[in-house]
Amino acid sequence: MADLLEPGTGADTGSVPTTAITLDHRGRLLRGWEYGGVRPGAPAVLLVHGFGDTDTGARQLFVQTARVLAERGVGVRSYSRLGHGVSDGDFARITIGDEVAQVTAMVQQLAADAGAPVHVVAHSLGAVESAMAAAGVPDLVRSLTLWSPAGVVIDDITVHDAIMGQPIAPVRQRGWFDFGGTALGPAFIDEVQAGLDPYGVAVGYRGPAMVVHGTADTIVPVEYGQRYGELLPGATFVSVQGADHGWSSVPLRQDLLRRLLAFTGL
Repeated sequence: MADLLEPGTGADTGSVPTTAITLDHRGRLLRGWEYGGVRPGAPAVLLVHGFGDTDTGARQLFVQTARVLAERGVGVRSYSRLGHGVSDGDFARITIGDEVAQVTAMVQQLAADAGAPVHVVAHSLGAVESAMAAAGVPDLVRSLTLWSPAGVVIDDITVHDAIMGQPIAPVRQRGWFDFGGTALGPAFIDEVQAGLDPYGVAVGYRGPAMVVHGTADTIVPVEYGQRYGELLPGATFVSVQGADHGWSSVPLRQDLLRRLLAFTGL
């Protein structure tokens, strides 16, 4: 594994079969990609992106991950949730609860097609939602890997009245929050303020889990990853010195993938 993600080595678009896929969620389509091929008897992985990201992951994190896994005979799927990427839906209408339902549907479909429980690998808010989804369908989840789980969103909204450092007061004045040029509606915020408890739900997942969080994460402090490592009964927590929220260097991503392969045995 020494050459994982080294420039000029490893898989490329031409060597890993990539197929466009869709999944119906309550009459709307999630769109994404399948890498390699999902087939009965072969391991399968679901990748779940973060808040405002897409099926490719932050700076192609999921593309890189999927290609490495597909080279090892793993079938990999990654969807953009509703209101993200080119999936149906409006970002202004997203809620954590509905996104948990979407992730659950992804797990159910992939497990059905693979004929066995699947590995779930998730980043940021997607990690928060995936832990909640895994608790609802634990028999379909072989392992859960959480990269930089963004539990901070609950404290940001309920304690600091902000999202990623930006005040949410304007939502009460104009009816939407300006998330870097994309409008986020009040439903997302109202759900959290009404008492959403992602930790209380996630603790219901008792299977194998690994939580990996960087000490230099300025978006989600490492303490939030540590909390997941402590509350999930089957979890191992790993802090990575100097890693940021997006794992924004080749060496950091090599380390992240090595840990993933070792933990899942893929």
